Amino acid sequence: MRYQDAFLGSRAEFGDFIKRAIPDLFAGNLVVEGTPVALPAEADLDYKVKYDDDVEGGSVTIKVSWDKEEAEELTLDD
Repeated sequence: MRYQDAFLGSRAEFGDFIKRAIPDLFAGNLVVEGTPVALPAEADLDYKVKYDDDVEGGSVTIKVSWDKEEAEELTLDD
């Protein structure tokens, strides 16, 4: 399933959002569309930073992904 919350604000508002979202993510308190986000404790995380800039605008994307099967196997081994 894909979940997404979208926001629009100033650079300062985005900064405040990031300052709250990252600690919430690692504390297990980040919620997207009412669904808690849980990073696996033991599985390898694949993380990337992407930056695009052209005449129409720009974007910065931070992406973290993991293999669900690997995360489940590591949890079962505990």
